Formats: sequence, C-alpha cells, structure tokens
Amino acid sequence: MENKARILEFLYKNSGNSYNVNQIARLVGVSIGSAFKILKKLEREDYAIVRKKGNEILYELKINEKVRNEYSRIEREKNRKSRKKTKIVCLISHNASSGFIRKLISKGMDAAKIGPSLNENDTLELIKAIRSASEEIPIILELPKSFDDAGKWIKFALKNGLDFICASFARNGEDVKKINHYLGYTDIKQVIGSRIKVIAKIEKDALKNYREIVQEAYGIMIDRDSLLTDKYEMLPVFQRAIIDECRKNGKPAIIATELLESMNSSPKPRNSEVSDVANAVLDGASCVMLSKSIIEGKYAIEALEAMEQIIKNVEAESIFDYDKNERPENVIGNAAFGVGNGLKIDAVLAITSGGYSARMVSSRRLRCRIIAAASSKKVFRQLNILWGVEPLFIDADLEDISNEEKKKAILKALKRGFIKKTDQIAIIASVFHSKSKRANLFEIHKVNEFLDYVQNKRVINREASDVARQRASH
Repeated sequence: MENKARILEFLYKNSGNSYNVNQIARLVGVSIGSAFKILKKLEREDYAIVRKKGNEILYELKINEKVRNEYSRIEREKNRKSRKKTKIVCLISHNASSGFIRKLISKGMDAAKIGPSLNENDTLELIKAIRSASEEIPIILELPKSFDDAGKWIKFALKNGLDFICASFARNGEDVKKINHYLGYTDIKQVIGSRIKVIAKIEKDALKNYREIVQEAYGIMIDRDSLLTDKYEMLPVFQRAIIDECRKNGKPAIIATELLESMNSSPKPRNSEVSDVANAVLDGASCVMLSKSIIEGKYAIEALEAMEQIIKNVEAESIFDYDKNERPENVIGNAAFGVGNGLKIDAVLAITSGGYSARMVSSRRLRCRIIAAASSKKVFRQLNILWGVEPLFIDADLEDISNEEKKKAILKALKRGFIKKTDQIAIIASVFHSKSKRANLFEIHKVNEFLDYVQNKRVINREASDVARQRASH
C-alpha cells in the first residue's frame, strides 16, 4: 500500500483524534518528510483538517462522503491484494509429485483431497508427497461408497494422522453419528481439539435430510453433479439453502464438482464458469473445489490461478449480510459480528485449543481479518478450510488463556504481518472454561497499548515481589 493510503487509513481508523507529523510518521512507519508532504496534500485535497495547539500543528481527518468513498476504495484494493477468504480445495491424483503439490500451494491451494480409488500403499505415498510439500496443508480422505468398505479406511486415516474423512454414503444424521461412533465420539460435541473430523458429502439421496446431516457432521461437501438428477433448475436454490444451514451452525461448506472444467483443455475459463464460481462465493461457501482440471487438465496451474483471481475480485466488491444466530453458545460469534462489521476493528484474533471459536467467528463472514491461533498442528491444519481464517501456530498451553498466551499470539501475528502495532483488534478465547470449552472471553485492544500494558505489569509485579522480599528479610 502506498504511503498516502496508509496515512489516510490510519487517520480514518482513528477519526476524532489529532496527531502531529512526528506521531503519524512513527505510528504509520514512514519518514517524517514523506508524512509532511502527504499531510499537506491531504489538506489541499480537503481530506484533512489542520489544528494548532500552542506551537504544535495537529492533523485530523474529515469524515464526509468523499473521505468514506476514498477509504472504501483503499479497502477494496487491499482486499484484492490480500489473501482470499473463500478457500480452495484441490483433488490430488495418485501420481502427483511433491514439487507439483508445492506449486499448487504457492498458487493458492488451501487443502488437498484424496479420492477413494487408491490402494493403501499408493495412498500412503501420496500423503507423504503432500506432507513433504507442506506440513500446513490439511488432507481430506474420501471414503468408499459404503460403510462396510469404509471401515478399514477410517482406521487408515486415524493411523496416519489425517485431518478429515469425507463420507458420501451418509443419507441422514444417524449415518453420520455411526461414523462418529466408529471414531470413538458419542456426541458431536466431543468432536473438538485435534481429533479427526467428518465431512459429509450431500448427494441426491441425502438431500431431504440435509439439516440433520449438518447438525451431526463437522462440515459439508455439496456434490452438485449427483445432488439432482431431475429438477435441475432447483440446484442453485438447494446449494444456497445448504450453505445457509452450514453458516447458521458454524460448519464449513465445500462446493465440489464441475468448477472450471473447460480448463481441462483451455487456458481460460468460460464466462459462465466465472459466474458459477462467483455465485458460490456470493452464496457464502467456505471452500470451492477443483477436481478434473487439476488431475486431468493440461492447465491445472492456470485453473487454480483463475479460481484465486475470481474469488479475490468477488470478495473485494462484496459485503456479506448475515442474520445473527441467537443460540446461547453463539454469543461470542455474534459479538464478533457486531464489532468486526461495525466498529473500526482491524482483526479478530481467536485463541483456540480446538477450533470451535474460530468456526463461530468464521460463520459470521466478517469484513475484517480473522486470525486463529492454535497450539496443535492438526487443529492448525484443520483451520485452513474455514472461511476467512488465517491460522497461526503458537507454542503455548491453551487449556486456559492468560495475558501471556495473548501476548504470544499477538507477537506471532505481528511477525507474520497479519496485524500492525497501530491496529485495533478483538481477542476471543476461553478462560475458566467448563468441559464444553466454549469461548467466554471477548476483549478489544490497541496492539501497542496491550503489549505496553503487559510489559509494565510485569515490571510492576517484579518490583512488588522485590519489595515483599525486602520486607520479609527485615
């Protein structure tokens, strides 16, 4: 972002406050000379107000329609250049090399899916290739079409530390419960932490029961190719309804099959395919999936680049509107929605031991950045399929959250460039939690102020300890 945009963004987010040129230069991270020239230009262009306080010259941004439009333009441009919020899943063929997979990751792949047709040895080799390319990419293993055949593959997934299994044979909620019981869960509430998660693929036979399937599964894959064999005109309606149900329940929804398939043989997508991907993004899907264009196509990398570009451009112009879910366990998610879409919040930081808080925040489709800090590598990977979530791995005990864990997460987010010291962030975490481990902490901080507070508190506590020891010695 150019310096003028950075200064205007800073003043807009801190509207109502006045700053001198030295303060602005230091807080924004530009030279004093550049800051002075830009501020004078903003004054001439009627964006900024200049006030005198004694010998000090202070600058403040005017808040009017012209300024709001310019700030919106800056935000749209940032969104186009930033990481996409809707994630991309790629089906990986059995002969894919780690080099090819690494290239897919560099071009925007967020998760890898393995089909059900391989034998165990070939599947294990493919898993090794994916893990060799990146330890951060989650792996979704699709199970065979029947539960009887799926048993050995569920054991295989558990043995090899996979992140998700995808079941296409689930016809109702009881079928999903059966899979969860096989995994050792007696209830969907137990599917937390670093445990393997079940994604249910909804096909035609499961369509009438999609609501109960959403309740029992961790996430949903919508197989559009087999969702409807008749009444094809209802496909967009059912796709939107299933995505909405997933969002209400904080579950990721993956749109699969027939996306950008013309790119099997063409370096550019058809206009109708661009609209198809755009509609999935606008519907609020968590992920979109590329299949044949990756495993069979001549232009796999180009298809992935096209998908990434479509998503970013749609998201840059979109404002998601979501009706808040008033169930008690979703209060934190609703609070994040109100703050992230209402106040001048730069990021929501969810510090999560199992990923639940991140799912609830993700389902609200916030305009601001969503960062989720986890201390489990598997949870870290699983966060990659959640809409808008940027996972962050921290070395900390997250069973209970203190200022120390918050500090570690903030410092890591600063190091990764997810936030700046001048940003205002909302922190969501779980403190003094019960067995449910639901988030019950919500704080808003300026990053630099929080870090100063933690540092000062440490000094005060050390001085108090020294005084106590001196008194005890006397």
